[in-house]
Amino acid sequence: GYAGAFVDLHSRGGLDLVVMHRSPSRGTFGAVSLLSSFNTGNMYLKASALNGVCWEWCSEGPKFPSKKPLGGIMHGATWKYKMQDLNGEWRMLATPQLPMSSHMSLSLPHVVMGLGATSYFIELVTVGAPLARGSALPHFTDVQGAIPNSELIASPISSDSNEWTVHAFVHPSEGILYVAGVLVATLGVLAASILMLQRREKYHDAMEKQLTAHAFI
Repeated sequence: GYAGAFVDLHSRGGLDLVVMHRSPSRGTFGAVSLLSSFNTGNMYLKASALNGVCWEWCSEGPKFPSKKPLGGIMHGATWKYKMQDLNGEWRMLATPQLPMSSHMSLSLPHVVMGLGATSYFIELVTVGAPLARGSALPHFTDVQGAIPNSELIASPISSDSNEWTVHAFVHPSEGILYVAGVLVATLGVLAASILMLQRREKYHDAMEKQLTAHAFI
């Protein structure tokens, strides 16, 4: 028999296909990965919402796993973003995390949201979670100024926490160079404007001092 699942093997924002199969004659299992080579230059945002059950290493014993734990995947969380595209029009998209439509389905532990062709920051990203009534943790939190082609991990600090924390990881890609170029160009224009206004102000101050000196003479 065969079974397949989508997964982002190289964190490129695209969905690859992993096919698992069983050989009836040998009685063995195997897996084959099919990498997606379809690239349109569009950007993406990867996001995960965790439950904060295991936020730190244990106080005793060796640190396991080697990377710092952040908790388990939260079922039923929803991500939404709001941003402007290259035409200046507002775009909104919402997607659930781990939506279960079948028994023991193999779903991705994160969501991948397409942003299209853009070089702007994401104005607003919101994550909401289904929490019990009376929970101290807010049902949603907002992230402003997210970077395209990055990954967001939102989680409460502990299982009984009353605040969210968000980690941002930037994936190395060509899209980051475009975003960085737009940011540098914007800062350059602002710096030039500030210098020009400063020189103009100094010039006007010097002219006013000269007029004041002539008035006293």
